Amino acid sequence: MNISDVPESLLESYTGRYELMPNFILTITKQGKRLFAQATGQPKIEALPESQTKFFSKEINGTIEFVKDENGKIKELILIQGRTIHARKL
Repeated sequence: MNISDVPESLLESYTGRYELMPNFILTITKQGKRLFAQATGQPKIEALPESQTKFFSKEINGTIEFVKDENGKIKELILIQGRTIHARKL
C-alpha cells in the first residue's frame, strides 16, 4: 500500500502520545504525508502503511495498528514487536 492511499486526515488522527509502559511513551508524528514513531530514548523511525490502520517498520521489524473507540476516535495502538503491547492514547 502506498502512503498516498491513506487520507491525510486519518494520518493526522493517529498523531499523539501513546503509553507503552509507565514512563515509556511512543510519540507518533506526521511530516507531510509520512508517519513517524519515536519511543522514549529511541531514534525516530518511519511507519509505512500495510492498510489504512496498520503500519510497519523494517527498522524495528514490527507493526503498529491503530484502534478506534465506538465514537471513531483513536483510543490506542497495538505494537507487535516480538510481543504484543496495547498502548493507550494520552
